[in-house]
Amino acid sequence: MTHNDPVKTQNVARDAVVDQALEVLVDLLPMGWKIERARESAGVDDRVDLAVEDSSGIRQPIVADIRLSVSPMELRRDYPGFSGVGSASDGGDPVLVVAPYLSPRSRVVLENAAINYLDLTGNVRLAVSSPGLSILTEGAQRDPMPRARPDRGIAGVAAGRIVRALADIAPPYSVSELASFADVSVGYCSRTLQVLEREALVERDSGGTVRRVEWPAMLRRRGSAVPLNDPRRTTAYIARTGVHGVVDLLAGIDPDSYAITGSFAAARMRAVAAPAGLVVYTARPDQLATLLDLLPADQGADVFLVVPADDGVFTGSTVSNENRWVAPSQVVVDCLGGWGRMPQEGEAVLEWMIEDESTWRTQKTEVETQ
Repeated sequence: MTHNDPVKTQNVARDAVVDQALEVLVDLLPMGWKIERARESAGVDDRVDLAVEDSSGIRQPIVADIRLSVSPMELRRDYPGFSGVGSASDGGDPVLVVAPYLSPRSRVVLENAAINYLDLTGNVRLAVSSPGLSILTEGAQRDPMPRARPDRGIAGVAAGRIVRALADIAPPYSVSELASFADVSVGYCSRTLQVLEREALVERDSGGTVRRVEWPAMLRRRGSAVPLNDPRRTTAYIARTGVHGVVDLLAGIDPDSYAITGSFAAARMRAVAAPAGLVVYTARPDQLATLLDLLPADQGADVFLVVPADDGVFTGSTVSNENRWVAPSQVVVDCLGGWGRMPQEGEAVLEWMIEDESTWRTQKTEVETQ
């Protein structure tokens, strides 16, 4: 009976990744340039020495860090901070992280540390100073060969509550405190935090206390994982009085029965353009449509009534000018998962949130005293 040697199998897989990476780079280099494997650094952290050479013979060694699989958390651990243009290995040569696939979040972590990267789907960032070279290309945005459901842990209903709590309440806090803020079980909260930690969206200390939250990136992930226009929960209408007239009518309705999100909510914080479509959360769309004198529509709709998957979307909502509006973090998630120009509106609100956290983010002590 023969047994597979796991080390040998891994080395073969690593060599195959290196060969394919070289093929990707050859196609991207300027005419007359070349890149080749210089020598393999045997047994040193799966690193391979490459060299790029321009048409005049100027040569730059590059250290390729080969990862058969990798998480954003591992990359942040190994490349914790900014280290200059192109980054460098211990020997001073630029580093190129190579993997079959690097997620958008993994690429952001590497970019923040000024680390070059390449995956076999065509996501490439390579910058070296001598010879001068800069390559930036986009490949797949989702893993073509996922080993697990990519949105698991961030797309769920209860996960939405946790994401909102992490964004809206400044750390530090323990798992049990966060579970209480989000009104979820401690076990579920712990599992969700593990997923977010692997994505380098939260940082915890050795005791499990959340110390830091990358809330802009986290809200983007939540928005990309949860589409706003779910046909199972969304009904489209045409406003007889126009959408602005519907907003006025909503002011005369019990604010506990609805909350406005989407473009109209985004425009209150950072307007990109005059809002057109109106999106409203409500548990009773038929009843609200009657009160607002809306016409059901298959095409040309300008009002969308959405039955929330969970009451967590109303957390942090406020009443202003007699209308109820969802919280800024919910506006971002909804707009990024929306249609038309809503994603751009969501990014604009996110910029507003980044500029001054004190206008919307709550301290833990304030929540505890409420």
